[in-house]
Amino acid sequence: MSHIDCDKVLEQLWSYLDGEVDEAAAGELEEHIEHCLDCRDHAGFERRLREVLRQKCLGERAPTELRTALMRLLDKPQQ
Repeated sequence: MSHIDCDKVLEQLWSYLDGEVDEAAAGELEEHIEHCLDCRDHAGFERRLREVLRQKCLGERAPTELRTALMRLLDKPQQ
């Protein structure tokens, strides 16, 4: 069984699901998730949530005013 603990798995879960962890870390996370019911349930929920969001948000764009306002906020220097 993996030496990684549940806290570490949950901390890295989004990066793992996004394919942003290296191969060794992915293997360790997969092994832990395979053997830990709580982490498997959590990962399953996150995968299903991502799929629902992906399906529901296909082709939709934010209104122009919202995109413009967000771009202005992103361009502002941090205080």
